[in-house]
Amino acid sequence: MLNSCKLIAVLGICAVLTSGVMAQQPAPPTVRVVQVHGDMAMLLAGLSNPYGVTIGLELDNQRYQQVAISLTDATIADVMNAMVQSAKKYQWQQTGGFVNVWPLAGSNPLLETKISRFNVKDLTPSEAFDQLFNLPEVQTNMTDLNLKRRAPEGTPARLSSARFSVNLEGVSLREALNKIAQESHLDIWIFRNYPNGYFSISSIDK
Repeated sequence: MLNSCKLIAVLGICAVLTSGVMAQQPAPPTVRVVQVHGDMAMLLAGLSNPYGVTIGLELDNQRYQQVAISLTDATIADVMNAMVQSAKKYQWQQTGGFVNVWPLAGSNPLLETKISRFNVKDLTPSEAFDQLFNLPEVQTNMTDLNLKRRAPEGTPARLSSARFSVNLEGVSLREALNKIAQESHLDIWIFRNYPNGYFSISSIDK
């Protein structure tokens, strides 16, 4: 994947807490300098550690989405707002420790599939993704929506070999992907749409 992002002062190192407390709530973490001109997915992957969030990214079928932002003393909201100003086809939302990004034109409805129960133990992230997408309700929606899973483009990221367990009930497919990524310490999961009803699920090596 194209990697032309330049993160000044190194995002992964320079997270600092701003001083002061308002309404007895800690101030959100900031990064002193964020200067990026490059691939949006690489930018997002670099935000996980300094801001303590898990990123879920849904991409349209464009091969790369380039962004250009330059900020100082930036919170995660500052970075995300600047990113969608640069990549005008996308929107974002934060829910707790999860930040999700999806096309402004609309999300793939497969990601809203309701998962009645997902209980896995001692699996790698790759194994968990496979089991998740093989659930009957997901397979049924894939058939109804005429969707097919395929391998990601290029060289797939080497997903962590760390094993983990997760027990979920009554969540969406998107929420399940968030939880798998969080529990397995992946910085980001990426759902990419392709023409003709294909999609892939992957992460990013950094």
